Amino acid sequence: MPFEAEPIAADAGPPQPPVERRATPVRDHSSGSFVTRLGFRLMTAVSLALMPLALLSYNQSQKFENEAQARWQSSLFGETLLAAAPQIEAISRAQGVAAALALAVPTDASDAAGCSAMLKETLAAEPALTFAGFIPPDGRMLCSSTGAPFDFGVTDRLTALLANPEPSMNVNRNGPISGESVLVFSHPVWRADAAGVRVLEGFLSVSLPHRALEAETALIASGGAMINQPLALITFDGNGTLLSAVDGLDGAEDRLLPAGRTLAQFVGEKPATFRDRSVGGDERTFAVVPIVPLRLYVLGSWPADLVTGVGFGSSLPLWLFPMAMWLASLLAAWLAAEHQVLRHVRALRQSITAFAGGSRMVEPPDLAAAPAELRDVGEAYERMMSSVLHDEAALEDSIHQKEVLLREVHHRVKNNLQLIASIMNLQMRKAAHPEARQLVKGLHDRVMSLATVHRELYQTSGLIDVQADELLSTISAQLLRMVSTADRMVEADLAFDPIRLTPDQAVPLSLLLTEAMTNALKHSSQSAPRRMRLQVSLRRAEPGMARLDIVNSTTGSGTSPQMPDMESTGLGHQLLAAFAMQLGGDLTFGEEGAAYAVRLHFPLRALSEGENRHEPV
Repeated sequence: MPFEAEPIAADAGPPQPPVERRATPVRDHSSGSFVTRLGFRLMTAVSLALMPLALLSYNQSQKFENEAQARWQSSLFGETLLAAAPQIEAISRAQGVAAALALAVPTDASDAAGCSAMLKETLAAEPALTFAGFIPPDGRMLCSSTGAPFDFGVTDRLTALLANPEPSMNVNRNGPISGESVLVFSHPVWRADAAGVRVLEGFLSVSLPHRALEAETALIASGGAMINQPLALITFDGNGTLLSAVDGLDGAEDRLLPAGRTLAQFVGEKPATFRDRSVGGDERTFAVVPIVPLRLYVLGSWPADLVTGVGFGSSLPLWLFPMAMWLASLLAAWLAAEHQVLRHVRALRQSITAFAGGSRMVEPPDLAAAPAELRDVGEAYERMMSSVLHDEAALEDSIHQKEVLLREVHHRVKNNLQLIASIMNLQMRKAAHPEARQLVKGLHDRVMSLATVHRELYQTSGLIDVQADELLSTISAQLLRMVSTADRMVEADLAFDPIRLTPDQAVPLSLLLTEAMTNALKHSSQSAPRRMRLQVSLRRAEPGMARLDIVNSTTGSGTSPQMPDMESTGLGHQLLAAFAMQLGGDLTFGEEGAAYAVRLHFPLRALSEGENRHEPV
């Protein structure tokens, strides 16, 4: 007896591709924010640990800087006083001479000659002074070192002295007696009257010429070294009046003072140092020293680079050195963390990430130079890799065995169905009545459809799902071969989307397609000549839905096609309705113009249901 069954073999069907592994995506945290990395956290911890040391270093640096500045200020004050010592001595001596003469000078106008002789004799002992004279309140001087009387008149200067009879200094650029620029020192002359009351008799004035105060460039001794730099030196009084200056008084304020400042702004009780630019634009260091607070001052200045070079007024900020130490400590901490920890952690992370991503050709990282803790982690990781690879190999062997068994089941079911179909084919040939042969033929076609489904289950790429385009294409081609003859042309338009179905959907869908196509091919119009046209499509509809369309039409005939099997016996309609119910879809059929269409709109089940093996409704 001829059978259509294939030999049963354990390796039936084409070789299966390797099992697809869907690796869980590994999140790469290394590409995140820098503040979340280990290196930054270690640097932060070290920076907090070093912060007290940095603050202490800053405090010590500030204290050292303050002490150094105080020492250098004292040195500047001393050098200024040393450089101005001749001028200060001359001014102090002139003040002393004026005070002494104010006590000894005769105030009687009748003894003007004796008074002048005394003043002349005193000036002979003081060669720096050029004039001395007694000026009464009316301004008519009869007693002077020159012996000649002179009427000053009641001037503003004399009025101010009378209003405030105190020792004073005054600059006169054009002395009326000497005719040159002089520094005038005035001292009040007091005498007691008969009642013992002090009476202001006048003022004793002496003149110190500015030429006696002019000094050449000074050599300043500082730190044991001689600095060949000029010293700009001026003296002024408590009113901000310039008394003397190096190279003369003419233009001295424009040459020697800071830009935009006046001498009156430097009047104070304490010494001061500062840096500023001169009118000429040069940066200089200035020192102001009070000789007699609120009365006599000395101002000296040096080039700024000279003073900076010996330790005062450095351009570098005070916090720079502690900050540099702190940053160097952070860099050392980062390098240590990088060399001892981070590079080994990165190598271990790369290997773990690659292994977790599905790669199995991963070499364990070399952690021979790593600390003992990281070496222990690396060894544990290697043991884990070995265990996972061993378990995966055992799992793949088990899966392969189950795949082989499942293929064997499908193969045997297919062979058994083909065997039943062959028996039915033999029975159909022996049937005496055409109705019986037609009935057996219909059963034979349905059994062959089931056999085709099981053949596709062990030949398609998946076992828990079926490629609908492969399955339906095979079934359609098989049915077309069965009905196509030389005198009966069938043009088929097949269009199937690559949709994956679970076996519980693939079987009823295949049977529904077989039933609908069989009826369409067998019960089309018998008019001749003609060409029959059949359109079969499976398309994706909205998300999670699919649509199957079988449209039967003919060309060359005015008669509309029909499916009498569904309309006469009702069996085809019952089968299609049952298959549609199993698929959970909506079935419609009927005439559409010159065509007859069967349409099924059904939901696609999740492939996970193929693993759970849900029973169809």
